[in-house]
Amino acid sequence: MRRVPIALAVLAVLVLAGAAVAETPARLSGSITFSTKSVGLVIGVEWGSGTMTLSSGRVYHLRVRTLKAGMIGVESVSASGRIFNLDPRRPDDIAGTFAAIGAGVTVGGGIGAQRMRNQKGVIIEIDETSQGLAAKIAGAGVAIDLQR
Repeated sequence: MRRVPIALAVLAVLVLAGAAVAETPARLSGSITFSTKSVGLVIGVEWGSGTMTLSSGRVYHLRVRTLKAGMIGVESVSASGRIFNLDPRRPDDIAGTFAAIGAGVTVGGGIGAQRMRNQKGVIIEIDETSQGLAAKIAGAGVAIDLQR
């Protein structure tokens, strides 16, 4: 009986996070590509690296980490997409935790898309392909850091 209120609370948080991410991006700032590996048994951990290329042509190297609730399996993901609302004078604003929600199953290979936003208003839209064997129905926090 106690699981129903907890499940409803989790669902409400995910819906509110999705509404926050659903706003229209203001301006295109550049592109992003990264690849990650993940493993999980109820809680999933993902790690990887990538690059951010701003509209000015400057390239920055990134470190990507994710903690996923509700993931079982092993997969590798390659993603590419666009960055919005990042001031080119402050590339460090890409650093932070991006809210993401979604569900999926990877059996051999799969595709997906995500739209994420961090606390500084930077939005990332990515398309991803995955390989492995995994199932997930979860919210995730994607942490991105600039590598120095």
